Amino acid sequence: MPVALIDCNNFYVSCERIFAPEIRARPVIVLSNNDGCVVARSEEAKRLGITMGVPFFQIEDLIERERVAVFSSNYTLYGDMSARVMEALSYFSPQTEIYSIDEAFLNLEDTCDEIIETAREIRAKIYKWTGLPVSIGIAPNKTLAKIANRIAKKSGHGVFSLNDEAIQTEILEHLPISDVWGIGYKSTKKLETLGIKTALQLKELD
Repeated sequence: MPVALIDCNNFYVSCERIFAPEIRARPVIVLSNNDGCVVARSEEAKRLGITMGVPFFQIEDLIERERVAVFSSNYTLYGDMSARVMEALSYFSPQTEIYSIDEAFLNLEDTCDEIIETAREIRAKIYKWTGLPVSIGIAPNKTLAKIANRIAKKSGHGVFSLNDEAIQTEILEHLPISDVWGIGYKSTKKLETLGIKTALQLKELD
């Protein structure tokens, strides 16, 4: 059964923008509890070179110059919006596994021909019901769904499927094992010493 990973785009920032629509075209960042460092960024802020975890004091000049909107973390808001998303997802599948505050896995029963359309419908309904943009990666298992989701975000289309074996091979052949979900630094180094450097090589070990 195909697995879909639904991941909210720039979740904290997207939550803030719902209640401040005037900043939707501006770069936005969210700061940690004590306003010490950056914990979330809009795409516009990323393009300015603002990195995750950077101390706020180091970028104050950039923020003023580029009119970056700055928010303190509001975990009550984020928790409420997360609950709305998860409730909406349960409408599409009773088999929903919440993975984090902004991610969930769904088991989908559609055929390959229908599943892309179903994912597009889910994406549109989530935005309509909650105001939050999401990306959806579809694959035969959770690990591949994570990879598909990353591609869905980067492509700008919002939905990507790795159910097709030929597409899987093409993508995994060029994907470093360090980019595979669950493969940490030590495991990466160990596998590389064995000559395993791509996700495809790792898959072929099974």
